[in-house]
Amino acid sequence: MFKKTAWVLSAIALSCPLAAMAQSNLKLISKGEIRFLTNPIYPPMEYVNGDTGTYEGFDIDLGNAIAKDLNLSAVWANSSFEQLQSSLQTGRGDAILSGISDNLKRQKSMDFVDYVTSGPIFFTLSASASKYTKPTDLCGKIVAGSRSTTFPTDVAKWSSANCVAKGQPAIQFSGTADSNAARLGMKQGRYDAVVQGIETIAYQMRLEPGTFSLIGAPILTNDVFGIGVQKTNPQLRNAMAKSLDHLIKNGTYEQLLKKWGLVHNAVPHAVVNGVK
Repeated sequence: MFKKTAWVLSAIALSCPLAAMAQSNLKLISKGEIRFLTNPIYPPMEYVNGDTGTYEGFDIDLGNAIAKDLNLSAVWANSSFEQLQSSLQTGRGDAILSGISDNLKRQKSMDFVDYVTSGPIFFTLSASASKYTKPTDLCGKIVAGSRSTTFPTDVAKWSSANCVAKGQPAIQFSGTADSNAARLGMKQGRYDAVVQGIETIAYQMRLEPGTFSLIGAPILTNDVFGIGVQKTNPQLRNAMAKSLDHLIKNGTYEQLLKKWGLVHNAVPHAVVNGVK
């Protein structure tokens, strides 16, 4: 089901210098609108407001701002994370905006307009904080995380360099359907810790104060989220990159980062396929 949502960005003046770009020059599923594919279970990037049933989050606000900048309407299509790429290729959406990491493997099937940085961090229950004060305390322990992200690879590489290479047992990674399932499993005693993007666990800690404790610093800080576009649609890719640059310059981007607590995740300008 597609949901069309109207959003008001308070105190943000959005002009449309790119609106002069004829819509006929953009390859879109439906004239006058851009359909974003998203998996709304990743706050503060995208999630469903339990009271209103509408989509909220940084990605939602950014997508709506880009659409308005291009003089288009934004339409949001719900998809499982695993189906985002196939849904893009089969024409269910014009672009993916769902906290998806730009990486070389994904670049083979689509292009990315990079818009924020991220990084995985370990955390545990506050009751276990005294046992796990630094990341290497997790060597030989069970760490859970979403299997559809880069976390399995990230943790394996980090474990190899920081545990195995130093004579300690490797971290046992357990893949879950999503981060919600990983946190639930940890609460049930099945996992010692969870790995999650720093922006999302910081948000979750505000929702559940006193429940979780971070373990050291992020194990990586080079993860980059990108807006995914079909390789056969460079016009739309370039238009969104120009729009993002405009939103950065006019202050809209910064205001949205502040709104969602992501000021440390900012990029200075739009980059296409920036991960090499």
